[in-house]
Amino acid sequence: MNENSIQPLRKSLLRCLSENAQNEDDFLREINFIASKEGDHIFPVLLKLLTHLDFDKSTAKQKWNDILAHQSHLGECLGRPVSLLTSICDYFSSIHKTFQAPKVIELNDFEKTAHTSNCDGLTGLFNRSYFDEALNGELNRARRYGTEFSLLFLDLDDFKSLNDTMGHQAGDMALKGIAELILAEKRAEDVAARYGGEEMVVILPETNKIKSLVIAERIRRKIDEMVIKFNGDRFHITISGGLASYPVDAKDANELVKCADLAMYTAKGTGKNNISLYSKDKRQYLRVDFFGDINAHILGKVPPMDVIGTGKNLSVGGILFHSKNPINIGTKIQLQIPLPDQEGPFVLIGDVVRVEVFESEYEIGVSFLKIASEVKSEITQYLVRQLDATPL
Repeated sequence: MNENSIQPLRKSLLRCLSENAQNEDDFLREINFIASKEGDHIFPVLLKLLTHLDFDKSTAKQKWNDILAHQSHLGECLGRPVSLLTSICDYFSSIHKTFQAPKVIELNDFEKTAHTSNCDGLTGLFNRSYFDEALNGELNRARRYGTEFSLLFLDLDDFKSLNDTMGHQAGDMALKGIAELILAEKRAEDVAARYGGEEMVVILPETNKIKSLVIAERIRRKIDEMVIKFNGDRFHITISGGLASYPVDAKDANELVKCADLAMYTAKGTGKNNISLYSKDKRQYLRVDFFGDINAHILGKVPPMDVIGTGKNLSVGGILFHSKNPINIGTKIQLQIPLPDQEGPFVLIGDVVRVEVFESEYEIGVSFLKIASEVKSEITQYLVRQLDATPL
């Protein structure tokens, strides 16, 4: 193989080593899968990475199989599992005495190696190139094992204004601080990368959209609470995010990124500092069951009319409730919505967009008009708490 062919394969193996550093079984399973696609020429590259020794294709494959057989043999002799690292060291040091000055790399160290060669210099997140490879790798994994995963697309709110008013160094400080927080809040298996400019992405393996919303909302809330210090000044910045999932939203990597990006722009358009879920039917948020008394005041009606209803379910974009009284579609109403742990009810204004008859009751659907960002945040946090408490 020439160098141009080796480099993509080497990157693929580095990614495999990095992602499976903590699980040797997954690592070996991924190696077998890569070999089934790329052929036997992966083995010289793999052994070069692991041992710094050079072998031709046929010799490398035989050495790799011998190492695995030796690992099994050592385990039988010792009566306990033996790591791949131990097998490699013993094989080349005792059986085929190839090592003059042994130099074997521990698998865990490859996470650092891969990160150093594939990370963004400013934020410490993985770079765009690594993200593209990791996303395709996760997509292939999900296809093979029939699992789902989600992609979170984040964008800093009003970042240009921050750069214009406080300077690019302050902007860099914000990017670093947010990246550090994402790295601290994400799970070990998640992959966080800088997509470009002020955009960041997080791959959430084996995680559906609802569970991903819980993680994303936690990150959003922590960033909202974060205070950034720069040249004696203190400021804070918020993010907007979009979530999309494979395979429910998209079947390939490019489409998944597009869906998450579109959801992010939906979040921007609904007041910023929130997380939006991609949905083909254009609903911006999942609804959760909500049961409580709703006080509705019909605006502009003479004489004034008040309706008492029972909440059915709630989203950031609207509410469904049951009422004994019908309300015409298009009517503007003022709602008082009580939520647990709140001192008083939220007062919101919306348009009636749906009316259906169920036996002796009417189901009224209301789409909220513009609401304050702090109220939207409170409702979002309530929804996330409900989702987090729901068995999935």
